[in-house]
Amino acid sequence: MIKSLFRLKLKVKLILALALTAVLSVGLFFALQTFGNDLLNRYFDRSSFIANQNAKTVKQFADYVQERHLETDDTQSLTDWVEKKKYVALYVYRDRKLVYSSDGYYAQAEGKDSQPFVPDESLRKIAFADADAQVYLESFSEYQYYTLVTFACLAVSLGFFLLLMLLFINVKTSYIEVLENEIKILEGGNLEYPITIKGKDELASLAQSINEMRKSFIERLASEEEARNANHELVTAMSHDLRTPLTALIGYLDIIQYRKYRTEEQLFKYIANSKDNAYRIKHLSDQLFEYFLMSHHSGEPLEFESYDGIPLLDQLIGTHAPLLIDEGLEVEWVPCETEFALHVHAMSMQRVFDNLFSNMLKYADKSEPATIRCERSENKLHLLIENRIAPQADSAESTGIGIKVCEKIIQAHGGTFSAEAIDGRYRVRIELDAAAPN
Repeated sequence: MIKSLFRLKLKVKLILALALTAVLSVGLFFALQTFGNDLLNRYFDRSSFIANQNAKTVKQFADYVQERHLETDDTQSLTDWVEKKKYVALYVYRDRKLVYSSDGYYAQAEGKDSQPFVPDESLRKIAFADADAQVYLESFSEYQYYTLVTFACLAVSLGFFLLLMLLFINVKTSYIEVLENEIKILEGGNLEYPITIKGKDELASLAQSINEMRKSFIERLASEEEARNANHELVTAMSHDLRTPLTALIGYLDIIQYRKYRTEEQLFKYIANSKDNAYRIKHLSDQLFEYFLMSHHSGEPLEFESYDGIPLLDQLIGTHAPLLIDEGLEVEWVPCETEFALHVHAMSMQRVFDNLFSNMLKYADKSEPATIRCERSENKLHLLIENRIAPQADSAESTGIGIKVCEKIIQAHGGTFSAEAIDGRYRVRIELDAAAPN
């Protein structure tokens, strides 16, 4: 599976989503707070809200003093009223001397002048129990609305943050639900249903892995079906090819057993024919055993070793060439011009050439030489084995088991194998990896 260089992990995406959502939420908070404060400022500037609040607070303070018969030095009672009101500043002057301040400032203690710091028209006369006093009282009740705006903006921003995170999480959970439903479809047997791949994170990687596994399983099922069909065809062909020499063998043995021959020469002929048919049966059974042995061990890796390519091919070909020459078939061997190394299983390669030369010995036209040509290009070894097919060759006699064994062996080496009969000529092409010599 090819992984994207720009793939982001789900954890990183979540962190980025949190950071981006937090930034957007903070930006929204400041924007809403600025807008809300601006609206309040405009309202307070254009209305008499503050003046009305101050007048109302002064009346409430006067009533408080009258009800409790407070004196100008009842500082604790005055402080209790200020703390209860919260948004209030109170200054009490007696004979134009500051006798109480809600902020704890007293001019006498500081050695400073205690004259009122506001114009006289801003002072209100309040009758205390011990004397009349001038009071400067200012209400800041409008600030509670600014506080409400701040909390409202904070609540909206928090809701916005949660909404964005829920949307992000919903996208991922929805994708997980899609994957779950698609996996259930695969579990139901519909392997052709594709898995949705969306995004570039672990979930997308998981979906791609499941999709690759689905494709591999389909290919495996197709290969198994193809192998079953091939084995069925092979068994059918083998049953025919075995039945023919076996029937002939039984017939010859019956003739010998019941002495239906006329002369001793016929007896020897029937015995020779029986022996030939027995060898044919043995040869077919050996090929069948070899094919199924290769099929059974196809999943087990071969133990490869490195060999010098030219000497190895010379040995493999030189082992069989004399036998072909003895049978009247000339062999032209054209080796590679450059040295190379082969990483192969020698015994398996020997079986490949055994089968190829055995077929050549049975079906090749001996009137024309067989050619074996070796070429090397781009770290690949190309072998071309070619001969003319004999006119009397019985194609029905061959089941092609030997060729199937060769193909499986070459494929186990990571190479390619092909065999074809065209215009009376039989060609085998083999391609293997060939490295530079050590």
